[in-house]
Amino acid sequence: MPGALEGVRILDFTRYQQGPFATVLLSDLGADVIKVEEPTRGDLGRSLGLQPDGWCAYFQALNRNKRSLTIDTRTDEGREIIYRLIPDTDVVTDNFRPGTMKRFGLDHDSLAAINPRIITASASGFGPKGPQAHEPSFDSIGQAMGGIMVAQGGGADAEPMHIIGGMADQVGAMIFALGICAAIAARELHGVGQHVDTSLLGSQLALQGLGLTGFLRGQVQRVGGRRWNPLFTQYRCADGLWISLGLLDPKWWPAFCEVLGRRDLEADERFAEPAGRTGNRDALIAELEATFETKPRAEWLALLKAAGLPCGPVNDYAAVANEPQVIANEYLTTLEDPNLGEVGIVGSPIQMSETPVGPKATAPDLGQHTEEILLDLDYAWDDIERFKDAGVI
Repeated sequence: MPGALEGVRILDFTRYQQGPFATVLLSDLGADVIKVEEPTRGDLGRSLGLQPDGWCAYFQALNRNKRSLTIDTRTDEGREIIYRLIPDTDVVTDNFRPGTMKRFGLDHDSLAAINPRIITASASGFGPKGPQAHEPSFDSIGQAMGGIMVAQGGGADAEPMHIIGGMADQVGAMIFALGICAAIAARELHGVGQHVDTSLLGSQLALQGLGLTGFLRGQVQRVGGRRWNPLFTQYRCADGLWISLGLLDPKWWPAFCEVLGRRDLEADERFAEPAGRTGNRDALIAELEATFETKPRAEWLALLKAAGLPCGPVNDYAAVANEPQVIANEYLTTLEDPNLGEVGIVGSPIQMSETPVGPKATAPDLGQHTEEILLDLDYAWDDIERFKDAGVI
């Protein structure tokens, strides 16, 4: 059985993280993603954190499964190669500043003249309209302007906190991939090609829809951690390891007190109702901190899980890699790299019952598939050599 997006070809001009992770997700679903790179150094992501053995986790995580095509799109012959690909291409993606693809002659109107069913998709920083539409943006700016740094840091009076891992880029990529999938579905259902635009800023607001919706109705901005809910946070146990609680439903309070051996907390009028537990959060946190420090984490986890209470360990990466639940679902997996042998990678978070999903190959070398793609377009070897001599590819 082919993958869900088998037969969909994506011409991918994206660089760095937001766009490339979106097309990685689509490639895991079966799409053929041709990564278009400039011929001399390619995506700058190839060099970010490059190891002495040639392994670059940044580039590998964001470009597995793809084929690399090197073309100088500033040249007439380079654009002609792109135009020759368009009739058999479904989606063209970019994360340049708005207007860049138009300068290259690769905007939606130009490509739709060749293939009326083409879908073009842009992952911008700030969206296609407004005073900052044409400004550059990166992950840290998306987090800053979207409000999550303040919320994560603890509120307007605290130091803003940046979330590592390119959170704005990664979330933006998921929204970008969703928009592309919706456009593919719309084309199949309604016969229309179109342009899709998502942004780092818009994706950050969508991520915080709950908090922002409350704020727009006049509610005080919620902040993370114990300052919001003492039963929806983490505590240090006797062995120095941390446990996370997810007791959002008030019905769990009596059972929780019983498991902790703290029926006195259940009887305490200050904590009898949810509003009291949050209103007297500092006092409750102090009681729970002292209680959790009396037993090691494994013991607390066993007791809480036996009572059906939502909880889990706070894992570092080493613990994540050995987490049985992660292993069982193949959320981490391996691929065979032609240069380094078996390497560990992050698998797909999506599972489907009928169509296969998941990584297939490590990221390509720069220009690895250029000749293969040009030969498929009926270019001759003489043409390829001429392109190389002229710096077109």
